Amino acid sequence: MQQFPVAKKYSIYSLSVLKDSWILSLKQFFPLFGAWLVSLGGPILILVLGVFGGLAIDHLWGFKHAGPATLVGILLPGLFIGCFWAGWALVSLKIARRLPVRMRDLIRPPNQMLSALVALCITSTLIGLGMFLIVPGALLFLKWQLAPYYIIDRNYGPIQALKESWRDTDQLFVPLGILDLIFFGLHTLSSVTIFGPVMCHMALAVATALVYNNWLGDENLIAGEIEAKAKETH
Repeated sequence: MQQFPVAKKYSIYSLSVLKDSWILSLKQFFPLFGAWLVSLGGPILILVLGVFGGLAIDHLWGFKHAGPATLVGILLPGLFIGCFWAGWALVSLKIARRLPVRMRDLIRPPNQMLSALVALCITSTLIGLGMFLIVPGALLFLKWQLAPYYIIDRNYGPIQALKESWRDTDQLFVPLGILDLIFFGLHTLSSVTIFGPVMCHMALAVATALVYNNWLGDENLIAGEIEAKAKETH
């Protein structure tokens, strides 16, 4: 990928992307919410039902605590979420690119679904462990935030996608960090409501897609900055 060492270094871009992400999320609310419901909302509901149902079955089988039925109730929805993670990324990227969204976009080729599942397992595990120290977990989230877009847009494998995301976020660390902090604050404030965190999650997905699509390759901006630097040297 072409490197843009001056790409989007100003924090004002965080506010611009924040605004655009909410506008697009509201304009494309129904396809976005439908995709969220299939890829995350539904599996979470199944997870809750699976855990309680698994505990009940395990109790009937003589287990005092969680047993194999509970484990199945946890793993199956998690597998479902992982397989649809690539489709969810594609939906948010198509919305960022102002392209029509179809529900079949959630079904990606098997290699992309597998790559997304592996990447999600790696990032979720390490970010979860890092969250015990707060800052490392937040840092890992930021550095791997773009990974699913490399998988669905460039057909990268999970490790290559994680490496590219880690490398490319170096050049937009500050504005992306500001954007994530704003969304964290909005999520926290809206957590007293039922639908607020859902809307924040959808808008963050669109915002991340905008970062991937626009921030790393805004040729007009880069050309303008290069031209300005050239004039300064003469």
